Amino acid sequence: MLIAALLALQTPPPDLVVMNARIWSDGRVVRGDCLAIRDGRFVYVGPFRPEMARSGTRVVDARGQMVIPGLIDSHTHLLEGGVGLFELQLRPATSKADFIRRVKEWNEKLPPGQWLTGNGWSAESWPEKEQPTKEWIDAVTGDRPAFLTRMDGHSALANSAALRKAGITKDGPKDPPGGVIDRDANGEPTGMLREEAVGLVQPPPPTEEERYRGLLAAVKEANRYGVTTVSDIASVANFDLYRRYASQAEPTLRFALYARTDDWNRTITAVNAFKNVPGWAEARGLKAFMDGSLGSRTAFMHAPFNELPPGKPKDWRGVPMPGAVDGTYRQGFRAAAAAGLQVIVHAIGDQANHDLLNLYENIPDLKARRFRVEHVQHLMPGDIPRFARLGVIPSLQPYHKADDGRYCEAVIGADRSRHSYAFRSLLAANASMVFGSDWDVVTIDPFAGINTAVTGKILTGKVWQPQQNITLDQALSCYTSNGAYAAFWENEIGRIAPGFRADFVVLNQRTPTARTLDRLAPSEVYVEGRKVYGQN
Repeated sequence: MLIAALLALQTPPPDLVVMNARIWSDGRVVRGDCLAIRDGRFVYVGPFRPEMARSGTRVVDARGQMVIPGLIDSHTHLLEGGVGLFELQLRPATSKADFIRRVKEWNEKLPPGQWLTGNGWSAESWPEKEQPTKEWIDAVTGDRPAFLTRMDGHSALANSAALRKAGITKDGPKDPPGGVIDRDANGEPTGMLREEAVGLVQPPPPTEEERYRGLLAAVKEANRYGVTTVSDIASVANFDLYRRYASQAEPTLRFALYARTDDWNRTITAVNAFKNVPGWAEARGLKAFMDGSLGSRTAFMHAPFNELPPGKPKDWRGVPMPGAVDGTYRQGFRAAAAAGLQVIVHAIGDQANHDLLNLYENIPDLKARRFRVEHVQHLMPGDIPRFARLGVIPSLQPYHKADDGRYCEAVIGADRSRHSYAFRSLLAANASMVFGSDWDVVTIDPFAGINTAVTGKILTGKVWQPQQNITLDQALSCYTSNGAYAAFWENEIGRIAPGFRADFVVLNQRTPTARTLDRLAPSEVYVEGRKVYGQN
C-alpha cells in the first residue's frame, strides 16, 4: 500500500477523477468504481484510491449511477439535420388536417418570394393512411413554391408552384432512372416524387454560413443525448465545414466522414485529398444506394409488395438504383478498395441486401476493408450468416423498427417481417453489428433505439417481432466498441480503459432494466474529460 501511494505521488495528478460509479465497458460491468483521466485519456479504471484526488484534480461523484463509453452513432446526416432544424418540422403532425394546418401557419410567417421547405412527415403516422397530394397544400401556399420531404428522405411532396418551376407537368418528363413521379389516372403529377425524382425539384440551397450554423446546432443536439462520435454522411463539397468545426479550440463531437457519390473516380480523388483533423474529422470512404425505403414502397424486394404506390402494377418490387444493375457499383467498389477507402451502401429491401452482398464478395481482402451495409432492414434468411462469413458490417438503426413495425406486415406480409430488423439473428451469426439513428430521419437519441432493440416496442406500444430482441449489454456494445471498430477507431474510443480517449456518459440510472429503458438518459456527457452536457 505504501509503495503504491509513493508511486502515485511520483506521477502527475489526474485532471479528473470520477468516483462512486458503476462502470460499464466491453459488454460488462467493470470491477471498481473509479476512473481517472489525464490529458484527455483514461489513465486508471478500478477501485477508488484517495491518493489520486490530489491538489488540482477535479473529483466528480457519480452517485452510484452507470457510466458508459461515449456513444457512437454509426449513421447520421448531421449537417442536413442541423439545417433542417430551421425548417418546418412535420414529424409532430398527427393527421392530414394537422399537417395542412402546420404548413399554413409556417407559410404565413415567411417573407414573400421565399420557398417553404419542411421535413419529417409520415402518412403512416396519421389516422388517414392516404399519401398527400399537391392539392392538400396548394390552397394554403398559393404561388409560393413548397417542398416537403418525407421522414425517410426517399420521397417528397411538392406543391403546384414548385412543380411548375421544375417543369413537371402532364406532358413530362418521364420518370428518371431510379425515380418515380406519381401521376393520377389522367397523367397529372400528384405532387409526390420518389427516389431520384426528388432531385427534380431544387429549392435554393442554404448558404455556407447557414450550413455551418446547422452543423453547430446538430453537434449540440448529439451531445445532449450522449453521442460523442458519429459516422456521418455528407456531400464531399461540405467536408471543409467539418474540418472548420474540428479545428476549433475544443470540439465536442468526432466525425468519421463518408461522401455520397454519383461519380466514383471524382469522389475517390476528393475524399483522399481531404486534410484530416486526426481524431476529430477523418474521411473514411464513400456512400452509395442500392434501393429506396419501405415507407415510400421503393425498397427493392425479392417478391412484390402487398401494398403498392399509386398506379403501380401488381408485380411492383421497388426501385433498384441504376448503379446496382449496370456495373457501375462493381467497378466503383473495386476502385474505392484499391484507394484504401471504406464503402458503405444503403440497402433496405431483401433483394437489395442480397445483391449487395453478391457485389461485395468479389472484393479482394474484403474482411480487412470493413465494408458496410446500411439499414439492413429486410433479409432473406440465407443471407444472415453471409455478413460474418464475408466480414461485412451490418449497420442498423433500431428505432426505424419502432416506426416501420406499425405497417411493415401490411406492406410485405408476416413471413417476410420475421426476418426484418434481425438484431438477434445477426449477432447469433457472429456479425459485427453496429447501431445508429439515421438522424434526421428519426431522433438522434440512442436510448430510443436501444429501447426498441431490447424490448421490441414500436410506436403503437405493441411488442413486435420479439424473437429479434437483444440484451441491453449487446445493444450498448453496438453503440460503443462495435461502432468504434466500424469506423477504424477501435484503439481510440468505444471503451473505458487506460489509454483510450476519455469520452463517457454518466446515466440517470444505476441498473437499467427493460421496464426503465424508456426513461434512460444522460445526466452528464464528457469528451476527453471535458463536460459537454449536464449541470455545472
